[in-house]
Amino acid sequence: MMGRTHMAIGFLVGLLTFTFFGANPFLFVALVTFGALLPDVDHENSKINRLLPVTRWIPAFFKHRGFFHSVFPAVILFGVFWYFQLLTFGLPLAIGYLVHIASDCLTKLGCNLLYPITTIRIQGFIMTDGFMEFLTFGLVMIANVVMLALRVKGFF
Repeated sequence: MMGRTHMAIGFLVGLLTFTFFGANPFLFVALVTFGALLPDVDHENSKINRLLPVTRWIPAFFKHRGFFHSVFPAVILFGVFWYFQLLTFGLPLAIGYLVHIASDCLTKLGCNLLYPITTIRIQGFIMTDGFMEFLTFGLVMIANVVMLALRVKGFF
């Protein structure tokens, strides 16, 4: 999926989950949204590599949808923040990371969640940057607007 779709889905998941953790909604949603970009650090033209130029060297050493599209970086990321007692940052970043991977599992390219241990890929029906992704993005954006409106009105 494209960066905009990952961000939209991450934003929605952040809106839906921050209350479960008693988190600051602004920080939590922002970090989930940012975390939803992180796995694409292994793609040279990704949004995350345009935002953080220091990461542009990573695609030279890692193939796209390899290690960074497995669950292991999310576990490592969470573990590092947990070790330093910074769960306020680590939890939403890990959630965003996993949301990215889950949404990429819906694409035709799919993801190997346990790379490099297995070669099993979970694949879906969505073509990256195709009509179904565009439709998914639109529906998620509508859900984001509805969720924000409901939160402002005090329904959630």
